[in-house]
Amino acid sequence: MDIYTTDEVTRHNNANDLWIVIHGAVYDVTAFHKEHPGGEEVLLQLAGQDATECFDSIGHSYEAINLRETLKIGELVDDISPAESKTTTTEVKEPMEDDWQYQEPKAEMQSQNMTFICGAIAIYAIIMFYWFIQ
Repeated sequence: MDIYTTDEVTRHNNANDLWIVIHGAVYDVTAFHKEHPGGEEVLLQLAGQDATECFDSIGHSYEAINLRETLKIGELVDDISPAESKTTTTEVKEPMEDDWQYQEPKAEMQSQNMTFICGAIAIYAIIMFYWFIQ
């Protein structure tokens, strides 16, 4: 894995050459920034900087963290100081889970579904009855 200085990282600060630092690791997100679910503007604003606080505050899923690791190109030898960066470094304790949760269907939906199914069976039975008596 390559080693980069703060100066090297700060030079990669535009849409055609976009690097960020998260937890001391350097990531080249040039090819990914247009596909970023939060919008490319987020990555463009953090280009050439420490994006740890921003990344951690969003609560990314395990999938996002795994994807991030595929973009890793090296490590930072010196930390970006708060004076040089808009964000500061904090450690991630544990990735947050997606906040989607399964909810049981409501009782009224189940009765509506049953009514629809019974109606469909009745119509099918009537059609089959007339078809067989012909």
